[in-house]
Parts: sequence; C-alpha cells; structure tokens
Amino acid sequence: MAVELTGITLGLVLASGSAVLWAAQFLCIRLGTDNGQVTDAVLVTLLSNVVLLTPIVLVLYAGELSTLFTPYSILSFAAAGVAGSLVARLLMYRSIETIGASRTSPVISANVFFATVLAVVFLDERLTGTHLLGIVLIVGGVAVISWETASSAEPDQSLRDLGLSLALPIGAAAAIGVEPIFVSMGLTAGTPAIPGVLLMTFVGTIGFAGYLVWHRAPVRVPLKSATMGWYLGAGVSSTFALVAYFAALEVAPVVVVVPLLQTTPLLVVVLSALFLPQRLEKVTPAVIAAAAVVVIGAALVSISGSL
Repeated sequence: MAVELTGITLGLVLASGSAVLWAAQFLCIRLGTDNGQVTDAVLVTLLSNVVLLTPIVLVLYAGELSTLFTPYSILSFAAAGVAGSLVARLLMYRSIETIGASRTSPVISANVFFATVLAVVFLDERLTGTHLLGIVLIVGGVAVISWETASSAEPDQSLRDLGLSLALPIGAAAAIGVEPIFVSMGLTAGTPAIPGVLLMTFVGTIGFAGYLVWHRAPVRVPLKSATMGWYLGAGVSSTFALVAYFAALEVAPVVVVVPLLQTTPLLVVVLSALFLPQRLEKVTPAVIAAAAVVVIGAALVSISGSL
C-alpha cells in the first residue's frame, strides 16, 4: 500500500508539472501565432520535440538502445503518435476552421471521458463516484471557459449548424482520449517514458510533414523573428510536458493523470490575465468562476486517486 500511495503521489506531482508546462506552451503559441501561421507553429514544435529528446535518449540509454523497444511497444507508441499527434491535431484544426477555435475547445475537453472509460474497460482501472464527479467538474469548468471566450469574440452560431459540425471535434477528442491507452500499453511492455515520447513525437512529425506535402501546404517559418522564439519556447515546454506526462503514466493510473491535466486551462487563465494583452485574451468573471470549478474538480480527482 505504501508503494502504491507513493506512486500515486509522484504521479500527481508529475501530472501537475506537465499541466504547468502545457500552459506555458499555449501562451507561447498564442503569442507566436499573433503574427505567424498555426501550421508553422505545429511543425516547429514537433521538430523541437524530436531534436531535444534524441540526444537525451542517446546519452541515457547508450548501452541499451537495441533493447529499448519491442515490436509491441513500437506499435503502441506509434499508434499513440498517430492518434494524439496526427489524427487529433488534424481533426482539431479542421474543426477550428469549420466552427471556430472557441467552439471546438469545449468539445475537445471531452477527451477525458474517452480516456477514463477506455482505461476502466481495457486497463482494469478503478473509477469511484468521487473521481467521476471531479472529472465532470473539470470538463464543465473548461467548457464554460471556452464558451465564455466565444461569446465575447464571435457571433452566436445556431445549435443546428453547431450540431452538424460536432463530428470533427468529437473525433479529435476520441483520438486524444485513446492516446494514453496506447501509451500505457507501450510502458507496460517495458519501454521507458523518454524513448517512448521520442518515438511518439517522431511518428507524429513524419505524419504531419507528410500531410503538409500531400496538401502542398506552404511552410514559411520565420527563422529570424520573435515569432520563431515563441515557437521554440512552445517546443521546449511541450517536450518536457510530454516527458512529465508519460513519467506520470508510469507510476499512476490513467484515470488520475489525464483528468489532472485538464487543469491546464485554469493556469492559462491566470497566466493570460497576468502576462497577455487584453486584445489577445480577456478574462471575465465567468471565466474566473469556471476556473474555480476546475480547481475543485482537480482536487476531487487527486483525493479520490489517493484513496
């Protein structure tokens, strides 16, 4: 029992650190795409992940490179890369193009339900009533934050039109929810977290580059500008966020780690209010209230996961 509690506690710390790093990434992307292109930001971020992680893996696992992966773990992490780094990303961006970013994000937050249900069904993890209540509060708070942002910046969209467009963000949410299941399978096969992250991001990078070539999408990365600095900042933040995320999955259940990562929007709200100009982000009382709900939900998840 002591070992289990220690593992869960460490998992909570790692997941919380990952949430902070993801929030930093979002702010960097928000600032970078103010004058840049989203596709460029995605490409630079993914490439940064691979470039930063490759030497780390070569140094830490120099004597065991040939035994790091098994066919099962390769397939598991590759599937996670396809689901989380490629399919989810493409569906999410298409949804943003169709119904708007602020309409897409609350639906995307439903990924926690997919992850939790799949973890219970396929990984034999336990879900308590308190845990479920915390998940509901987290998702509800994130949704209010997103919808409030939408109402202050975009005209209302009819429920009929919105309903017809829900397939895209729901598909993205499902892909994001599937990702930690594949990750857990790869970790169970004995592959350490950092090499697993590298494989996943490498597969995602190759897939995204292939997508750009297939659609002949122009890539004009601003190498000598502040925009590039923000992209690189996002790449560094996301790299260590992924490492912390997968390390958390090594020591704690998916139903603890994934919901806790939903606190990222709360951190984004706070950091946006402190550091971003109002023309980019406007924090309203409703957003603050929703952020408080997210905190309560995260606390419930932490408490129930430690029992």
